[in-house]
Amino acid sequence: MAKALEGIRVLDMTHVQSGPSATQLLAWLGADVVKLEAPTGDITRKQLRDLPDVDSLYFTMLNCNKRSITLNTKTERGKELLTELIRRSDVMVENFGPGAVDRMGFTWERIQEINPRIVYASIKGFGDGPYTNFKAYEVVAQAMG
Repeated sequence: MAKALEGIRVLDMTHVQSGPSATQLLAWLGADVVKLEAPTGDITRKQLRDLPDVDSLYFTMLNCNKRSITLNTKTERGKELLTELIRRSDVMVENFGPGAVDRMGFTWERIQEINPRIVYASIKGFGDGPYTNFKAYEVVAQAMG
């Protein structure tokens, strides 16, 4: 029996908790999730480590069933490779601070130009309103709630 999302490729540009847990669910449902990390890696690889020089349990809990690659999106070659990843993906998920993907040169209009069928999911702490441009981690969301 095929899984619900078999044949779907997800470009996972998320970090820490909200994004990786969302894309992990997609992987469990059969999607091919490609986690894109900065050259330094996802920050949670080193957080709450049990053993030195080993990915933390926190990272592995949120990112199992995914393939990880590193890419420097600040270079021209990195932007070329990101363009190709967007072209070959069905879904793109990011949870950067507000405006970060735009500053990389990948506005929604540019992403649609590269791949008009892509589903773009952007996870943010706040919707429209006075806090729209604020970053938010789980503790911020709990405090605001």
